[in-house]
Amino acid sequence: MAVKAEMEEVEKNKVRVKVEVPAEEISKAVDGAFRAIAREVFIPGFRKGKVPRRVLQARLGMDPIYDEVKQSKLPEYYVEALKQLDLEPIDEPEIDVDKIEIEEGKPLAFEAVVEVKPRVELTGYKGVEVERPEEEVTDEEVERILDNMRERFAQLEVVSGKTLAEGDYALIDFDGTVNNVAFEGGSAKDFMLEIGSENIWPEFNQELLGKRKGDILDIKVKMPDQFPDEELAGKIASFKVIVKEVKVKKLPEADDDFAKEASKFDTIAELREDIRARLAETKKLQAKESVRRQALEKLAEGLDVDIPEKMVHDYVHQRRHELEARLASRGIALESYLKAVDYTERRMEEEFEEEARRLIRNELVLDAVIRAEGIEVSDAELDEEIARRAEMFAVKPEEFRRVVKERGDLEELRESVRREKALDLLGENAVFAGESSEKVAPSSEEKVEEGGISAEPEGEGEE
Repeated sequence: MAVKAEMEEVEKNKVRVKVEVPAEEISKAVDGAFRAIAREVFIPGFRKGKVPRRVLQARLGMDPIYDEVKQSKLPEYYVEALKQLDLEPIDEPEIDVDKIEIEEGKPLAFEAVVEVKPRVELTGYKGVEVERPEEEVTDEEVERILDNMRERFAQLEVVSGKTLAEGDYALIDFDGTVNNVAFEGGSAKDFMLEIGSENIWPEFNQELLGKRKGDILDIKVKMPDQFPDEELAGKIASFKVIVKEVKVKKLPEADDDFAKEASKFDTIAELREDIRARLAETKKLQAKESVRRQALEKLAEGLDVDIPEKMVHDYVHQRRHELEARLASRGIALESYLKAVDYTERRMEEEFEEEARRLIRNELVLDAVIRAEGIEVSDAELDEEIARRAEMFAVKPEEFRRVVKERGDLEELRESVRREKALDLLGENAVFAGESSEKVAPSSEEKVEEGGISAEPEGEGEE
């Protein structure tokens, strides 16, 4: 579609877009409007859709035809103008439709005033100084992973005559009341409690320390002021507790037998080596991500840009809606949740606003890098990203593509990959602080060239 588009700045982040549509395009639109109306109008002696144009024009006049052109074609002309001018609107446009005049054989001209996403120009985005991330794997980290594995294979053993200490387990029965009335969740049989854990009232941990099998306790608990059940909030609950068993956790020895039971390896040495290799790979990926993020955030902090309040407001609204939806799925109202976590609605929104400004600044940096480098995403790269995400959700790539396409999110996904590539470029060209001569080298699969980039997308970008 050939439209002419010009732009002038009205105020900060608001522009006037002037659009002119050629006469021949208007003639086609008028013909299309006649056909559309002919399908809807009943005129005696003619079948629907078969009414000649001259009859329709004589019966209805041209005003309904021109109104149909405005309704059906103006959005297309406006979108095409935005593409030509490379503008990204953040709000609906102001268009005085009543002032737009249509006349066959003449061009159509109209104006739209719209708030747009800010554009920033970056210099020095290559060679950003970042702190070198720690990549060395220590023996302590290997042993910590090994201990976690041993924890999963641990067994609880009854110890006769032992008093309860931190880390021991007590098998208990308890019955709780408030004002001599039982309440939901206040009683349990054969409840296994780890002393010092946070999955029960803290008074239980304090009172059970030093107790042994057969002890009967009366434990007083002050219910939290923000307890979801308002009738119980702030009240004193009384619990009768019986200690039925004292148990201790016994971990298996870190030996070859354990390696065979817990892994595919025959020896504990092989298992430790595998843990070290996996930790090294994880740290390598984490280091790459740290470098990318440090470079991005450093550039974003240095931006001299006014973030439109509309963008912030839209982000806050989206985050609030997502939170309410998650809570609703669990049957929790937002008001009850905020009370339980001791938050005010205003504090929540202030944190969302702060998060919005940070993410928007990051996004503006990546957009600037994309423009400066001419970064594009091929269909093959998009297919790779679809396959990667499909694997994450355990679905077939074609099924994932179908869902994304139905939602109209295919181009948004392409933009996400484009930003990932921009983020890769920032990381690959960063330098370590105090080691300015040492550039963060790209991996063997990635190649950076001046004026362009060819890289495999990895991970999630700023969205």
